[in-house]
Formats: sequence, structure tokens, C-alpha cells
Amino acid sequence: MKFIKFFYCLFVLLISKSAIAQTYQNQDNPWIIGFGINVVYDSGDIIGGLFDIKDNYNYNSPFRFSIEKRFEDDFGFEVSANFNKFLKGKTINSVELEEDIDFLAIDGMFKYYITNTYLNKYRAIYEGYLTIGGGSSFYDGSGAATANLGAGINFFISESVRLNAQALGKISVDNSPQGSNYIHYNLGLIIRLQDSQFN
Repeated sequence: MKFIKFFYCLFVLLISKSAIAQTYQNQDNPWIIGFGINVVYDSGDIIGGLFDIKDNYNYNSPFRFSIEKRFEDDFGFEVSANFNKFLKGKTINSVELEEDIDFLAIDGMFKYYITNTYLNKYRAIYEGYLTIGGGSSFYDGSGAATANLGAGINFFISESVRLNAQALGKISVDNSPQGSNYIHYNLGLIIRLQDSQFN
């Protein structure tokens, strides 16, 4: 819960700072909203079960929503919520589930758009980034804190719409019985909001 409170406060701070400003000067640092699906791989066997999609991957009702603020051209901070359901019979952390489990992950992630160092960002058709942060994963309401590390890529569909794909490795950092290490995949659309939409 401490992780959630921390990222919630940081998120509110970013919004407040933006609301105080009367105008936005830099189109390279927009607000970005995203929505899509998520898939969780948490079999307990990182290599052995990687290709067993039927038993080890979870993608039932897999909705994702995110909001990001870009800053300093090459950086961003994102808050996301991922909803999913682990079905009976699936393998979670080396244990076969005897009943369905509702899953929720809330994360706060810093991003570094590394492709801006070697691509012309005004002509490129994609941008890639590295991301690091933390969050909490909830299994039927019981939470476990995680440290997250991953990478993602945005493919340009139009000036303001992108196709986003991302993979995160999440490592449990507390001693809660629900805690486990897992891989979280995301796929969806992101929309860059223009400055005029806030004025």
C-alpha cells in the first residue's frame, strides 16, 4: 500500500503542476493516455513454461489504462492500472489454481526514450524506450509490492496515435505470501494530447 500512496501522490503532483501552468510551450512534452490489453506470465518457471501459452499465460478480461507525462523531450513518467483474471487450472507461481483469481496491477514507471539518441524523432516511424519503476500487484485484493524493469516500443499510426507494445519484468520486494516474480506484457493504443486540449 505504501507504493500505491507514493505513486498516487507523485501522480497528483504532476497533474497539479500542469494545471497551474497557463500555457504549454513545448509540443514534445505532451500528456499521453493509453488503453489496451495485458497478458501475465507467472508460471514460476521462467524458461520451461515460456511457450506453454494455454497453461501459463493469463489474459481473461485483460484491460489496461495508462496516463503519461513526457518531459525534457526524452523522458516520461507513467501511471497505469492493469486488470486481469487468473482462471482455475492455470499455473501461477508453480501452483495450479483451484479457483479463479481477480488480478490488479498498479504501477508507476519512469521512461527513457533511448531511440531519440540516434533517430530523428520528427521523421522516425517508431520510438523505443527503457523503463524502470515499481508498483503493487493485487490477487483477490491481497497486495504485493514489486520492482519493475522493462522496455517498450511505439509505432506511429498518425501524428497523435501510436501502437504501443511493452514487456515488464516484475520482482517481488516484500515478504507477503502473495508476492511472486512475473512477466507482464502490454499491447494497446496511446494518444498524444495536444496543448490546445488543455487550454
